[in-house]
Amino acid sequence: MLNIPAFAYQEEKERPVTAPLLCWDIANPLLEKRIHIQNDIQQIDRLAHRYDWQSDIDFKSLLIESYSVVVTNLSQEIVWVSQSFQSMTGYDATETTGKSPAFLQGEKTNLQTKQFIREKLVKLENIEARILNYRKNGESYWCSIRIFPIQNSQSKVTHYIAIEKEVN
Repeated sequence: MLNIPAFAYQEEKERPVTAPLLCWDIANPLLEKRIHIQNDIQQIDRLAHRYDWQSDIDFKSLLIESYSVVVTNLSQEIVWVSQSFQSMTGYDATETTGKSPAFLQGEKTNLQTKQFIREKLVKLENIEARILNYRKNGESYWCSIRIFPIQNSQSKVTHYIAIEKEVN
């Protein structure tokens, strides 16, 4: 029998609960996604603990709904990306870490949208925009993006978190 993440927490312990896999034919299509989501949640929790973040973003729900998560530092360098980001763009984490998310933009990306995002980032304001990005294979896609400055317990902004999803 194989145990899989069940997305619940035991009251006494801060560990994910697992549930037995009873039928492979039913679980197989969703198993990989559930494992990726659980791994992403654990990574976000580690980052939140490391940087003492204060956030009420429900990452679990967003990841279950196939949103991508990107964490950047204040220099706008990518610190971490979710598995769904990797699936959406074709870039794996090692290819994105240390780069600005602007590397996804290209010749048809709207300059006004780029400027709007830059201005809001400088002001440490929440951002909501739709932008044309490019996958690793060069294919363009429209991306709905929400960016939030994240504060630590001393109310100092330490990072940005972008929530992204491909849209029509």
